[in-house]
Amino acid sequence: MALQTDPSEISFLIGGKISKFHLLELQLQELTKIAWTTEESFRQPQFLLNLNDFSHTPSPAQVVEALIRHAERITPGFQVPYMVPRVLVEEVIAYPLAIGLFEVDEEGWVTIRVRSDFFEDQLTGQAIIAHETCHYILENFGIRKSDFKENERYTDLCMFVCGFGQIFMDGYKRLPSQYDYRPGHHLGYLTDAEYEFANHYVLQLRQSNALKYPSELDRLRNSLLKLVYGDQDVCKRLIQAEQRRNPHKLEIDLYRDAIERLERDRGR
Repeated sequence: MALQTDPSEISFLIGGKISKFHLLELQLQELTKIAWTTEESFRQPQFLLNLNDFSHTPSPAQVVEALIRHAERITPGFQVPYMVPRVLVEEVIAYPLAIGLFEVDEEGWVTIRVRSDFFEDQLTGQAIIAHETCHYILENFGIRKSDFKENERYTDLCMFVCGFGQIFMDGYKRLPSQYDYRPGHHLGYLTDAEYEFANHYVLQLRQSNALKYPSELDRLRNSLLKLVYGDQDVCKRLIQAEQRRNPHKLEIDLYRDAIERLERDRGR
């Protein structure tokens, strides 16, 4: 049986009390500042993906592709991979209690696995796939927390940042009791109140654009930082080298040149 939401836990909806969810708020801000990086992202007419737009019931692979294509438009800062991973619906997954699994083999091929009994309910299956697809998006970008539960919670939050929130909320509590893989709980790693907070908070951020998207220079700084695996000292040395080559160039052009040079040297 899924947990019921305690009305006292959603006081953030009444009077804007959000202190109870301060850590979630900071984590969502962290993800949105990375993900929502362009004005074009905010101009997208549809933030929340609605799989009802399909003229037919989508297959698991079609669900993943729809999620990825949507995330490309909404979260350009995540540099969402274009390739759609392999999706397998299986009776049994390697881990006994797993209902969904994201894995990368030794050659870099990505597979998303979903237990077949959970696709007896389409909405539940889609909620599982939304979570696993966010593993793919975050892993590709390089966001992976060392602590397992923290990493899973970030993955849950990523769904809301990418516009998958309604898909997950529609399916995460529809489990029949015989499929309840965690007795007394629902799909996912947050409580009901935390999911409700994440859903409403992200929608509020999106509508108000309270977190201004970064400038072109900020985006270039972030791109260069990602290319050097977060090493600030390496970034500084690369820009200093470009400045010695072209002392009269603007800072924004130095970053463009540094990125272009580094990608060229790596054969991209």
